[in-house]
Amino acid sequence: MSKRSRSDNFPARRQKTDSSALGYADHSTKATSSSPRLKVHPYSRYEQGPAVLRKPMFLGDFSLDEQRRFCHDQRNLSFIHMDWTGDKKVQFDLNVAMDKVIRKNGEETKNEKLDRMLEWILSNTAKFHTKESAGKSLQCLSTDFVCFRGLLTQLMCTPYENREGWIVCATRFRNTIYLCAYETPERKAQREGETEMQKTMCSWGYKFEQYMIDGSNTSEGVNENEEYCVMMRSRLHDHSLVYGAEVDGADPALYKTPHGDLGAFVELKTSKEVTSEREHRTLHKFKMMKWWGQSHLVGIPRVVCGFRDTSGIIHTLRTYHVQEIPKLSQDYWKSDNMLKFLRYFLDFVKRSVLMDDPQCIYKFERFPGGDITCTYLGHDPKWAFLPEWYYKKVFNS
Repeated sequence: MSKRSRSDNFPARRQKTDSSALGYADHSTKATSSSPRLKVHPYSRYEQGPAVLRKPMFLGDFSLDEQRRFCHDQRNLSFIHMDWTGDKKVQFDLNVAMDKVIRKNGEETKNEKLDRMLEWILSNTAKFHTKESAGKSLQCLSTDFVCFRGLLTQLMCTPYENREGWIVCATRFRNTIYLCAYETPERKAQREGETEMQKTMCSWGYKFEQYMIDGSNTSEGVNENEEYCVMMRSRLHDHSLVYGAEVDGADPALYKTPHGDLGAFVELKTSKEVTSEREHRTLHKFKMMKWWGQSHLVGIPRVVCGFRDTSGIIHTLRTYHVQEIPKLSQDYWKSDNMLKFLRYFLDFVKRSVLMDDPQCIYKFERFPGGDITCTYLGHDPKWAFLPEWYYKKVFNS
């Protein structure tokens, strides 16, 4: 692990003149129950200053088995032959073996919080040593933030997403801030009220992956619990990041091991065939924004989308180069604004999360179309997410 600057381990000194410009109120260094606020709009708020994501570096990987147990191996690493250019015509019926699907238990999955990623950290503490700590017992992760990629993607999309709110909880431990996404009451109600058709449409994405993966038997049902996950390290301005991400597979013609990045990997997506201006707008304004965010954060260069009809039949495969997606959607969103907003949000979190205690929780919340508030919850077991088996062991092994 390379030498880290002081800013890797400690929040930047507060610049009093910046607080109003960045949209949050100045507040004391004592934990308080008041609610500092980060303004999301207008976009011009985030147009100043740099926000470049350093090329994401591959740290390691793990798998989740058919029962979502942590496996410190590559058993679920898949390969996807990219043997075409342009569009490819196919006939993939995503309904095949739908009666054999093993779906995730939504409630149990949400209760995992950061646990699987924390198991990887416990098994790989050597990767967090700096030159100064080599040969000594590990005292900290030398990282500002630990979280999942999905949370970072959601944050990046916030300036352009006014339909849904979100909840993110944070806790600081040994000067690393851990971030964990929680369901909003509205999202929980949606999940619990899903119709069978909605569940089937969610399963179509997993079935598409099965069609695309080398050696798969599409007459078998998909076990949606199985995952292959990577751990990545990057930096956004003065925020150092370590995050986990589920990835779909790699092109065997490009894959080499060991590797330092995900340049050989491919992101797989499905979308309804575009037959109207409204569907074109939905694809470019919302879906492509998330595709770009997800892929850019881990350095995956290509997205393959399977375009389906309303019956769940894929007729066309189309490859998108991630670096070109922002230009395709320039009428709806700007990638620079997304990264700048993420930078300012992380700065807001650093300034707000002051107590260094693994059981002490700060809750960040955004209601649809609104600003972001921070509430200090203290020791609240309802929202605590760092397990005792992690924080009592990680620096004592």
